[in-house]
Amino acid sequence: MLTCVRQYLQQGLCLTCLLCVSGTLFFSASAQTRSVPAPGESIFRVFVRAAPSGLITSTLAQEDNQWILRATNQITAPLDLQTQLFEMTYDSEWRPRHLRISGTRNRELFNIESTFGGDIVTNDVQIGSEATTTEERIDAASIVLPNFFFAAYEALAIRLTMLQPGDQVPIYVAPRGYITARLNSVNTLQLDTADGNLLATVYHITFDNPNDPISAEVWVDERSRLMRVTLPSASIDVARQDILAVSTRVASPPHPGDETIRVGAAGFSLAGTLTKPVNVPSPTNGRWPTILLVPDSVSSDRDVTFSGIPIFRQLSDALVENGFMVMRFDKRGVGQSGGRPESATLEDYADDVRELVRYLERRPDVDRERIILVGYSDGGWVSLVAARRENKIKAVALIATAGISGNELVLEQQATLLTSAGNSNIERQENIALQQQVNRAVLNEGSWEGISEAVRAQANTPWFRSMLAFEPESAIERVRQPLLVLQGELDRQTLPYHAERLENIANRRTRAGATVEVSTLPGIDHHLKTSTNGNNSEYLSLSSQGISPTVSTKLADWIKRTLPE
Repeated sequence: MLTCVRQYLQQGLCLTCLLCVSGTLFFSASAQTRSVPAPGESIFRVFVRAAPSGLITSTLAQEDNQWILRATNQITAPLDLQTQLFEMTYDSEWRPRHLRISGTRNRELFNIESTFGGDIVTNDVQIGSEATTTEERIDAASIVLPNFFFAAYEALAIRLTMLQPGDQVPIYVAPRGYITARLNSVNTLQLDTADGNLLATVYHITFDNPNDPISAEVWVDERSRLMRVTLPSASIDVARQDILAVSTRVASPPHPGDETIRVGAAGFSLAGTLTKPVNVPSPTNGRWPTILLVPDSVSSDRDVTFSGIPIFRQLSDALVENGFMVMRFDKRGVGQSGGRPESATLEDYADDVRELVRYLERRPDVDRERIILVGYSDGGWVSLVAARRENKIKAVALIATAGISGNELVLEQQATLLTSAGNSNIERQENIALQQQVNRAVLNEGSWEGISEAVRAQANTPWFRSMLAFEPESAIERVRQPLLVLQGELDRQTLPYHAERLENIANRRTRAGATVEVSTLPGIDHHLKTSTNGNNSEYLSLSSQGISPTVSTKLADWIKRTLPE
């Protein structure tokens, strides 16, 4: 029975690449100054691969000289997890005292109760009709983070405010074991909102998983309350509702050539930044070759900020120095752009890009014969659809873009995540089979039988359906513009073979000028930085290292050769 319950927990509550447990390690409590958080309620939204996947309502209260976290939790991907009760109690020194969780996982009832006494924890676990009790030693100062119960990160946020880079935090992954979290670096971000400015302190940490360290960002506000948790390798983002408002964006130091723009779209406006060269001689006709950067589906701002580094902002600055005017923008429903992303399809995003291209084409300082799209990740797919429909686009560059269908890509990326998490072959097969069933149902090629209503509601969306149905082969065959494919050699999210596949498809085009060029970038990972192996454990080095200049150099060289003055 014990083995069965533990196996269930491993499959259900540690489904993909979240926190696994290591061997016996003990740590002393930190002597840092305690932070006093502000009590109150917070509402969080959960996103998996940029798709809405859950809702969390949490409350932090101080009662009888104890801190109590209470929450309700509804997660629909990558598993169906509904929580009626989550209650975690810490003492006044933020040492764990008691944990209670009850809810359903794939419609099966479970209850977890953990009682902490110094360095001993007793766990009573019931899954359906099976129950077990275990006891183990832990660090008395542990922060308790059960997998997929993201309200628990409120306590981690508070602990992080007491630490310095290099410090470690003992983590108990109830009810299974413990790991450590290492604080790598800290930076601050200013968020501009309709109600004023918010200051976020961003803690870049690594969970020292035995199989593959997991990088994360934890955003904390000035009240020592959790704002955001991002787990890049799992494509999971948990954000407080107030920072998801349309009017909110991360503020960044302006470039002297920056111009804030708003462009009308389908009943709303798209917000962006257009940057003009200032240290480069102006073209004789006063018209600049202009690049429109098209973001991926995961990005939450026009700068495509990842682990503290604004990837598009850095790419824009480098291209501007090469003599290009560059626009980057907030996708619909993101940052300061209007619109409703939950009802948008890949084709809708392509229409937004076309509106921006038409805006650029009307400007007197834009060279109409040299308007170029640069699509990043699945932003490359959006770029292909836009270019197929819009002859004002003169060339398209694809960076880290997949060459297989959306359906195949989802399954490929899930298999990669499950393998990196150390799941068994049986576990991988079961989860991939479930994803295949969901995909077929979304595409109206199969049944929803056996899949919960919550999972169906989250998966059966216009965006996910359009993404699954997208076929790069069909799109490229109808694109007449020159193509550039840039692929990082160490990209672990869009594997290098995709570049060759895109090249083969593009070479079948017979129209004049429909050329293709492919460049594989040695030592470059998915986020355009120099890497040693491209693994998840290196992601947080982005906080101290910008994107590789090779990317902008390759882009600029190709554009100047392909679209000369």
